[in-house]
Amino acid sequence: MANAATQTGSPPPDTAPAGGRNVRHRLGRRWRNWLRALLGRPSQRRLARAALRIDGIRHWEKEYSRLSDAELRQAGQQLRGRARGGESLERLLPPVFGAVCVAATRRLGLCPFDVQLAGGVVMHHGALAELATGEGKTLTAALPASLNALAGKGVHVTTVNDYLARRDADWIGPIYEALGLSVGVLQMKLPDPDRARAYRCDITYGMASEFGFDFLRDRLKVSGDRTQAVPFWAAWAPGGAAAQPPDPKVQRGHHFALVDEADNIFIDEAGTPLIISTETRPATPDEQVVYRWADRLARTFVRDRHFTLDDRKQKIELTDDGKQEARWSSPPSGPHSHAMDKLHEHLERALHAHHRFRRDQHYLVENDKVVIIDEFTGRRMPDRHWREGLHQAVEAKEGVTVTKAAEHAAQITFQSYFRLYEKLAGMSGTAAQNWWELRRVYKLWVVCVPTNRPVIRRGFPDRVFPTEEAKFDAVAAEVARLHRAGRPVLIGTRSVARSEMLSGRLRQAGVEHQVLNARYHEQEAHIVEQAGQGGRVTIATNMAGRGTDIKLGPGVAAAGGLHVLGTERHEARRIDRQLAGRAGRQGDPGSCQFFLSLEDELLEGLGPRGEAALRELGRRGGRRDWARYRRHFLRAQGRLERRHYRQRVDLMVAEKQRREILKDLGADPYVD
Repeated sequence: MANAATQTGSPPPDTAPAGGRNVRHRLGRRWRNWLRALLGRPSQRRLARAALRIDGIRHWEKEYSRLSDAELRQAGQQLRGRARGGESLERLLPPVFGAVCVAATRRLGLCPFDVQLAGGVVMHHGALAELATGEGKTLTAALPASLNALAGKGVHVTTVNDYLARRDADWIGPIYEALGLSVGVLQMKLPDPDRARAYRCDITYGMASEFGFDFLRDRLKVSGDRTQAVPFWAAWAPGGAAAQPPDPKVQRGHHFALVDEADNIFIDEAGTPLIISTETRPATPDEQVVYRWADRLARTFVRDRHFTLDDRKQKIELTDDGKQEARWSSPPSGPHSHAMDKLHEHLERALHAHHRFRRDQHYLVENDKVVIIDEFTGRRMPDRHWREGLHQAVEAKEGVTVTKAAEHAAQITFQSYFRLYEKLAGMSGTAAQNWWELRRVYKLWVVCVPTNRPVIRRGFPDRVFPTEEAKFDAVAAEVARLHRAGRPVLIGTRSVARSEMLSGRLRQAGVEHQVLNARYHEQEAHIVEQAGQGGRVTIATNMAGRGTDIKLGPGVAAAGGLHVLGTERHEARRIDRQLAGRAGRQGDPGSCQFFLSLEDELLEGLGPRGEAALRELGRRGGRRDWARYRRHFLRAQGRLERRHYRQRVDLMVAEKQRREILKDLGADPYVD
């Protein structure tokens, strides 16, 4: 975080409150850090070694603070020359970080705290720094980005959306400018010449998917140019070098990537394929016939009679009765139909659409189109489509225009793309639970950096109710009570449908509130920024508004601070921690509590029998101690986390094998 003595204007999200003060010894005493640097666990050693660099950084900060702006810029150019002359970045770390501190103080009125400096050192050494919400990740990222940019090979700073990329680059840009470094920004639909200029800058900000798609487009350009290769004698022909075609690629390599909200990219989105394909178009009636047939038949099928659904593997298979029913259902024929085994696959995808995908949770229907909702962030993904006919199955289910499945030209997963970088680092508010996966897949250690001030947020035990109806009645009553007390409340829901249902209940109770879900994504940052004002009630799906800071309004701290109320536990503990972490930032008061019911979707992790038994118990009601059923939610959550982990590891192995086979065949592993 940072001191804000001379700040002008309002600080961007995730920065320190005005008047923030650096708390000494939050990283421990020097002698203790020496011991930990020698004898601690790997993550402890990394944090201790980072803590031991603080005094050197502060020394250079004091030295550079005596320089004028022009002299500081000249000092930055000298540091660049030393780096390109072969001097190690490790030796340049203290003066560079010191120069960044001075530039931040002069240009932004913010000076990084000791814990932020330690986080910057940790990331420079190629690790994932866990920095709590409100600890100033945006400013912390400027430290390793500036240092690694000196080598002149390019630094890529990735964010979760276009808005955050532009915001962070615009806000931090004056720091880089003060040191003589250039900064570029990638935005969706940016022309190639502008993209190339952005990549030629010392530091490039952009959405994670934009970097991946640029990599794929470059591979396609190179692949297409192979057939037009210039003969080796062209250099000696008339025109010489002019006969050589220019390099068509916009990216200039994969030197160092710094990933913001790294847990979202490395874990939640790890298996998401980035695909360049032909444009989608409405399917003709003949092209739709298979999807419509499969949808009609799927509506009549009964689980465990016509098909089986493995909840653990999320796999659907037709039974013999189901296959027989399909054969006698007048299956489609003609040029756009398929053999019977392929029709069975279409039918299984239609069953997936009906039994696994829920409207207003996994997708929205807008303007006669199916729009995917990111389950972890609650954001709309209008340019994303499910593969292998699944998207068309959902379109047929909803009765909207069925599109023709696109043909793929190139693809890569986030997991595979970020492993291309020579050096990788990241930052997140919640990554410790997945430290082993991050180490195994990305070779990254997770280092938990302490907060600048102790966290005083209060966590209350989960409340359990027999039915969803009883739970939401209790939620509405609790919100009304806190609203009367003048406390702001942030309510987390898992789906658009539940957020709107809860909104209706609050309207009936006369509680004024704001709704933030995939339907109202345009106002995301503004709604979340205002969520800390006195008496403000905000309903948000999961981590909508992530990356935007919630600051308390006047008098709110005295009333108890922001209260976070979760209406359901998520499949991953990280998401629950992210939601709870919105309260109690930077030593502010705050509290958090989850309201659960025996009809919650999470209990699917216990299997069909376990889930059904608890649902029936809840419907019967009665005077019971419902709190004793909390353990079932934790057990279901643990099972689902293990299932998703196995799926991601299986994906990594399958992708590796696929690339090796294609390389053995002499084919490009990323171009179809």
